[in-house]
Amino acid sequence: MNVKRIIKRGMNEILRYMPIKKYVNTPVLYGELLKGRTALITGGSSGIGYEIARVFLRNGANVIITGRNQKKLDDISSELKKEFNDSKVIGIQLDNCNVSEMNSVFDALITNISSPIDIFVNNAGVLNKTSFGGATESDWDLVMNSDLKGPYFLTQIVAKYMIDRKIEGNILNVSSSSAVRPGLNSYHFAKNSMMNFTKGLAKELIGYGIVVNGIAPGPTATSMISNDDNINRPTSPAKRYTTPEEIANLATILVSSISRMVVGDTLFATGGCGNITFDD
Repeated sequence: MNVKRIIKRGMNEILRYMPIKKYVNTPVLYGELLKGRTALITGGSSGIGYEIARVFLRNGANVIITGRNQKKLDDISSELKKEFNDSKVIGIQLDNCNVSEMNSVFDALITNISSPIDIFVNNAGVLNKTSFGGATESDWDLVMNSDLKGPYFLTQIVAKYMIDRKIEGNILNVSSSSAVRPGLNSYHFAKNSMMNFTKGLAKELIGYGIVVNGIAPGPTATSMISNDDNINRPTSPAKRYTTPEEIANLATILVSSISRMVVGDTLFATGGCGNITFDD
């Protein structure tokens, strides 16, 4: 690594903490874009999934969120009901890695809801802890099972449910700007495959009136990346992290009737990371 690059990295690290940005005035969608609809959102108890649930609720949807911790799901569901005046919010325990239980969990869910699920958001996932040169098999398997295998098989269940009931709905896959990076770890591979899956699924399901698209966030200010509220990111062309609210707003538009003719596309919301530069 040359001296110029070392100096640049050092300056970026200094700028990361000087000054600290703690707030972005993100407009939030309020309205009736999703009125009367019911959304199933995996990984909805925190981060991007949680914000998607909130914006969906603001726009009239009923929301079902999944996660691995039932107590956390119950707490989040109660919190959302209070915020949105006892809107319909359900928390369902579901481990994205446990494919063998998906059918029974989904069957139990649909017998306990009064309105059909017509929006499905594949959001749950984990980041890799190891990369090429030091990768472990257990870390590889965790990421691939959670971020690719689980979503693939759960989508198969949901798609069949929609087709059998002639539901003309939406499926949204949450990918990542890492999907377009040169593949070097399990997260890159999983997210690239999800973006490709979006295209194939869209072609397969559009004939049934089911619209499939993807959204690819760049580095986003969630607890997955950082536990503080500093959103400075000097290495990004936009110089900051994306906020979960920004991703949730776009997700709402993509699953609404506004976007019925957007089919098989992945919308990048990265601040320039990934589509302008690979430094994400």
